[in-house]
Formats: sequence, structure tokens, C-alpha cells
Amino acid sequence: MTTNWRSHLRPSLAALSVYDMPRARARARMHANENPEPWPPEVMAELSRLVGEVELGRYPDTSGRELRVALGEHFACDPAQIVLGNGSDEVISLLLVALGAATEPVLVVPAPSFIMYTHSARVLGYAVREVELDDELMLRPTPMHAALEGATICFLARPNNPTGTVWDPAVVHDLVASHPDVVFVIDEAYIAYAPGRSLWGTLRADNVAFMGTFSKVGLAAIRVGYAIAQPDLALALDKVRHPYNVSQTSIAVAHAVLTRFAETQQTLVDRAIAQRERLVALLGDLEGVRVFESGANFVLARFRQPTRASSFVAHLAARDILVKDVGALPKLAGCVRISVGTQDETDAFAASLADWRG
Repeated sequence: MTTNWRSHLRPSLAALSVYDMPRARARARMHANENPEPWPPEVMAELSRLVGEVELGRYPDTSGRELRVALGEHFACDPAQIVLGNGSDEVISLLLVALGAATEPVLVVPAPSFIMYTHSARVLGYAVREVELDDELMLRPTPMHAALEGATICFLARPNNPTGTVWDPAVVHDLVASHPDVVFVIDEAYIAYAPGRSLWGTLRADNVAFMGTFSKVGLAAIRVGYAIAQPDLALALDKVRHPYNVSQTSIAVAHAVLTRFAETQQTLVDRAIAQRERLVALLGDLEGVRVFESGANFVLARFRQPTRASSFVAHLAARDILVKDVGALPKLAGCVRISVGTQDETDAFAASLADWRG
């Protein structure tokens, strides 16, 4: 008997690829936008003790109440406005599902930006309008305004990945005020590396939600992201969110870091910022290379000759140092993204520049 079950697959999936990368093993992993600074042994010991107290045979809290309360105190908002996700990726999907009432909902996003915005939207049948950045990798207000007409949702990563740029707050405020029917999601995943530049507290319009994550500040392994939204949007996100979507081990670790080890975490962030500035200096010494200002935990470098970018990545890979070639993305021809490393990793990176003849 011939079956035709494949006809039930979403047509939008045909053009998409799978986001799947093997776990990297290298002397210097400077390609994944992590904070690689190690936690002190005494903190790790306490976190291990807390994980050891988790009842593995029991379900976690359905919505991570304890962690939402702590986040509510941190952000001075009602915990009911906070929705947890299995990393930012799940939060993105929750927003798109909850806001997908139109026959063909529309996502607006700058290009390039975080790939999961467009990937998740296309999976769900959204029309996607990408607006290329200008030559300085900043937002272009006029085409953004045009694209936002009749749109459903707009994700603005600030600082942006993969460029590291921090959008002008005046431009963001104007976009939000001019398009009250569009939900603007301000993704501040990297804001810890741009101190004093958060829009939280200054952008409180009814059509704005914020996203954050523990992944970029030393806790990538636990996969905890969150949205802070107006009460009715937060309720909608909770309705489409699966219960028990964040493990109790992740909740316990995130809560402990937020409430007891925040100063230690800030030390890790400060060290990463110092390594970022070291990267900027090292790359700035290379001939024919432009280094863009970054507010994130990575640096974007553009090689005047794009072929040099590819040879640079290969040169590093041969020395067991991983960085990201992003030259195929819009506006990024000849660009390489280098994530911060530990001091040892940055030392290895610096040593590799001595014999590069690209």
C-alpha cells in the first residue's frame, strides 16, 4: 500500500536546513559567542550540591516560579510578566506562535541578525521581510519604516549578532512609536557586554517585549532564556508554552547564580570584556582589516580582500583555533566573527598571528 503522509509536511520546511553542529573540540573555541571563563571551584561545588538535591524522579515547577520571582526582583517587574524558555530559541518560537493570528503573519528583521528569528518564522509560515543594514552595520530607518507597515512582529537584537553593533536608541524609540500595531522584541542577550546601554527602563511602550538569556553570561549549558512582556502577551506566551519546559536542574543553577553569585558572574563578564578589547587591539594591527565596534562578547573584522578572510579562518583552524566565517551573510563579505576566549585561548590566537601571511 502506497502512503502519502509526506503531503502533510509543512511546505515551508522544504527550503530550510537543519541547525545542527557537532560539539566542538579545539584548543581555542572562539566561534560560538559563549563566555568561556571558568567558574571558581567553590561556586561549582555549591552548584553541584544544589543539583544533587534535585529530585530527578519528580517534574520541575511548571513555570519556574522561584526563578521568575528572582528575575522579577532583578528587573523590578511583576514575575507574572516573565516567561521562561529553553534558551532564547524557545522564547522566539513562543512569541511567533502566540502572535500568528493572521493568515500570513509578517516578521520584520534587520539583516544580518540572529538566524533563529527568520528560521523559526519560516517554519511557522510567516512572511519574512529582511532589511539590510547600512555600511556601518546600523539600522536604516527609512526602509525599516516601510517594511514595518502591516507587519506582525519585529526582532531587534541589541547588541546585534553577528555584527556586535548597538542600535541607536533614538531610532528604536521612533520605530516603536510609529508602529503601535507591531510587537517589537528587544533581544538583549548580549547587553551585559555593553554596560549602561540597555533599553530596559526607558522603552516601556505597550507593544514592546524584552528577551534575555543566561547562555551568554557563563551558563550556556543550562539553556535558560526568558521574555518580559506586557501581562496580556505574557499570558498568551504561557498558554502556548509547554509545561515543564525548563528543567529543575537549570532552574536551580540559574536561581543560585542570580541570587547568590551575581558578583562572581559579573567578574566573568568583566574578564570577557577585557579579552574582547585585547582581540580588538590584535586585529587592529593587521593590515587591510577593519574592526567594528562591538557591544557583545565577540568582535567582527572585515578583510579588505574577502579571500584573505577565508585564508585567515583556515590558518587558525590548522592551529586548532575555531572562529566563524560570516562572509556569506548580507553586508558581511570578507568578515570573520571572533568570539572572546579565555586568556589562554587569546594567547593562542595572538601567537597564530605571528606566522600568518595571508
